[in-house]
This record gives sequence, structure tokens and C-alpha cells, in this order.
Amino acid sequence: MNILVVNDDSINAYGIKLLTKKLMKYGHVYVVAPHTEQSAIGHGITIHDPMKLHIQPDFLEGVDAWSLEGKPADCVKFALYGLNLEIDLVVSGINNGPNLGTDIMYSGTLAGASEAIICGIPAIAFSTDFDSFKLAEDEIECVLDKIIDKGILNTDSVINVNFPKGEFSEVKGIRVTEQGLRPFLHKFELEGDVYWARGTWDVIDNKENSDVFAYENGYISITPIQINRTNYQYMEKLKEKFPD
Repeated sequence: MNILVVNDDSINAYGIKLLTKKLMKYGHVYVVAPHTEQSAIGHGITIHDPMKLHIQPDFLEGVDAWSLEGKPADCVKFALYGLNLEIDLVVSGINNGPNLGTDIMYSGTLAGASEAIICGIPAIAFSTDFDSFKLAEDEIECVLDKIIDKGILNTDSVINVNFPKGEFSEVKGIRVTEQGLRPFLHKFELEGDVYWARGTWDVIDNKENSDVFAYENGYISITPIQINRTNYQYMEKLKEKFPD
């Protein structure tokens, strides 16, 4: 199996090397990652600016690696249509910071995995708490074994995996979850003549079957994230107002 690894934290991030090492037992691993950090870039792509490719010969022994002066989605596109790599699976991460609930809309980590789905390739995204890789390092191989060996990968949904908060010393279990709510409470602070966007996440009572609840209570969450955002239930209501 040929595996492509991407992230949004850049080619120099700790999480991407950890992920790559864990994936090497499943097949040949290629890495195409942003040359500089692209966190919270969402699903942007580069269309008006040039992109420079950098070969990374010292990334990891046995791994073909490049960094691209672009965004996570660019990296996946370039791997497939610039480098013409034949890829069976795309894995994004391990992100330094969770990607839960509303975070998913902004996440470059999810964008890399989502671009793979758009291109017809199964994808997994991994994220962990900020500067907290111990649980991910201990548990990711078990998660990968279950996902890859069970034949559950498809090209309809990204499998979004989040490890629990760093305050937990061990994982309580794995839960299949739905996307919860985790809105960010922005505040803009003026320093000199520029504004800085700061803030924190709102505290919301999420359902027990949500990714946010699992993360906050010591569980690994596995959430299928669709690319098709159509609200089919609401679509039926709209049809009542706009009949053929």
C-alpha cells in the first residue's frame, strides 16, 4: 500500500514524523507537507501564486519526502498531479491541537484529508491536545490497526480521530462519535496600530456521543466527516416552498 502523509503544522512538526514512523509498517510512505505552518488555513488552495517544492532527503530513512510552499490541500493535489504518485491512502496529522466540533471548519489537517476524499482516495485525520503527544504515540498504532485491517475505509468520509485531553495519563477507550459543538469566542486586541485575534473556546454541554465529550472525558473519538454538506432534511422543507 502506498500512503501519503500530509499536515498543516509544516514538514518540521513533531507530529508528522511520529505519524510517518507509525505508518511505515503498513506500506511505502510518501510525505508532502507545507513548507511553513498553515494551521487554521481551512480548505484553501493556491491559484494565483507560484509554489516552490523542496526535497527533504533527511526527513526519515526510507521515506520519500517533500515540502511545498502551499497549503495542505495543495500538498495533496501536488502529490497526485504534480509528482504523479499512486496513492492508496492519505493520512493527515498528527495535528498539534484537537480538531473537534466547529474546529473542523477551519482545520488545515481536515482539509488535507478532505482533499483526498475529493480526489477519490480514502483518508484519515489525526489530532491530539496541544503539545501532548504521549497518548497519541501510545495508542495510534492500535487505532490504525483497527481502521486499516477492518476494511472500513471508503471515499465518502474522512475518518477524523482525536486523542483525549493531555490531562489524562491513559485512554479510557475508543468511541465512534458525531461532530459536536466547540465555537471559539474571539476577541480582538489592539497592540500599537494592529489587532491580534485572541480568545478561547466556549464551554458547551455536548452530547455524550459527540467528539467533544469524548475528548474531554478521556476517550479517543472517531468521527466520520462527510464532504457533501447538503442538509437533506431541510432540503425537503425548501422543496415545499419551491415546488417544481
